[in-house]
Parts: sequence; C-alpha cells; structure tokens
Amino acid sequence: MSSSDWVALGGLIVSCFAFAVSLVAYRLQQRTARSDSEKELSDQIAAIQSQLSELAPGPSGSESSEADTIAALAKTSNVNAAVQTALLRAGSLIESAGLDPDWYQNLVLATAAVWIGDPVTAGPYAQNAVTLARQPADRGWSAEAGSIAQMMSLRVRAMFYFNRGWPDDVQAARDDFREARQIVQRSQQGLGPYITVGQLVELYLREADFELRAGHWAEVEALTAEACREWLPVKAPAVRQFIGTMIASFAGSQRLIPVSKLLTSDFVAAWEQFQRELRIAPGSAVPQGAVPQAAAPAPAAHADLSMLHPIRTPSGSAGPDR
Repeated sequence: MSSSDWVALGGLIVSCFAFAVSLVAYRLQQRTARSDSEKELSDQIAAIQSQLSELAPGPSGSESSEADTIAALAKTSNVNAAVQTALLRAGSLIESAGLDPDWYQNLVLATAAVWIGDPVTAGPYAQNAVTLARQPADRGWSAEAGSIAQMMSLRVRAMFYFNRGWPDDVQAARDDFREARQIVQRSQQGLGPYITVGQLVELYLREADFELRAGHWAEVEALTAEACREWLPVKAPAVRQFIGTMIASFAGSQRLIPVSKLLTSDFVAAWEQFQRELRIAPGSAVPQGAVPQAAAPAPAAHADLSMLHPIRTPSGSAGPDR
C-alpha cells in the first residue's frame, strides 16, 4: 500500500473509533438523563404525598367555628392546587422522558388525581396500579405484600370509578370493592385476624360512603350491616374500640339516613355494653362517667396515605358480596 493509502486507512480507523466513543458517550448521557428524570419523578411523588398529608381531619361539628371552616376550605383549595401542579409535572416528565412508573408511583398518582377530582388523569394510573399489583411473584413480593398491593390498588380504582360516574362505573366500582374484600379474606392467615377485620370494615364503610353520595340507600344500609357483623366477634379491647368507633362515627356523621337504619341492633347493644365496661374498668383511660365520643372521621374520598408504603422491587424488574 502507498503512503496515501495508509493515511486514508488510518483516518478511517480514527473515524470509526471516534464514532464508537461518541456512541458510548451518548448512551451514558441518556442513562444519566434518565436517572435524573427518575429522581425528579420520585421528588414529585414525595411532594404529592407531603401535600396530601396536610389534609388531616380538623375539628368538626360543635367543635368547629365558622373561622375554622373557612380556614379548612382555604387550606384544602391550596393543597388541591399544589397537588394538581405536581401531577401535571409528573405526567409531563413521564411522557417526555419515557419513564415507566412502578406500582407505588402509579398508586400515589392515582390517589392524588382521585382526591382532586381529575378522573382523566386518575384512570390510567389506577389501571396500571391494578395491573402491576396482580404480578407480585414476578416482582419479588411476599404473599402478604402482594395481597395488600392488590387490595389497595382495587380500592383506588373503585374510587376512581365512583367519581367518574359513567353508566357502568358504579357496578365496576362495586366489583373492585368486592374483589378487594375477597383478597383480604383469603389473606387472613398472613394478615392476622385484627388487621383483617379492620381492613374489611374500612372497605365496607368506604364503599358505603360512595353509595351514600349516589343516593343508593339500600346499598348503604346493607354495607354498614356487614361492617357491624364483622365487628361483633372482635374481643381485644383496643381493637374493638377503634373499629367500633369507626363504624359509629360513619353512622353518626351523616344526616341522610337515620342511624337506626345503619347500625344493627346487635351492634348497638354490644357497643353500649362495651362502653359501660370501659367506664367501670379499673385503670381505664376513659374517665368514669364519660362515654367515648366517635372521633374517627368518616371515610374520605381518597385513600388513607398512612397505608401507602412502597413495596421495593428488585432492580431491573419491571355492596355486600352479591
């Protein structure tokens, strides 16, 4: 080969090497950009959770003043605006960076969108959460973690259906609530009897809350009756007090249906007896002569964020029953 041929060959080799280096650099840059985008998405999820956690129940009924009510409404409005902004940022980031949110991120985004009344945004996230939760074995989850993930995802999707209100949505929501309860019942051995009863009662009351808003009185009465039935066998005083208060609070917090139609006679009799026992029990934290008030709030339109614990995955992994 002539000297000019060697020079040309050398130039070609250098060009190929430079192209390979630039390709590797481009891929590294893409990976770094994706990592930054994933971190930003995690930050947006954390911001949404922080905003929603500020919506803790405040004083109600006779304990609340007009100023308290106005302040609560202003706070809710501000939080809703902040959550809407965070949702828009998260959605834009997911689309522009081609991110694939995991189960937990989909669940939080769906919960937030349901809370602010944005069914268009909530729908895809809720559906993704249910789909991902149905694959626990593929993601290294334990049986108990998988069951909780499925229950929570179905609950959020049910709330999405109730809020959207299309013709078939009410039945779809009821089906999701029913399946969520069945999952809890099947998982009783892993969850334990008290958590199982607490979850079942919470699901009955949350569904009853939406049926109440829709004016389905018979369904509300049937659901609260089931909640009362679940409570009756509970023996542990602290658990009995907590779950019973939740049921009594729901029945007493609304004015559309008489409490006598929501609480069964068996529940009322057992609840009153239990309160008498608390008042006279030695060392009871309840002052003698004072009946504990139902302080727990009625089910809200959003999922309880205290239950939203991330289920870590291996890196690289993708009415009453009728």
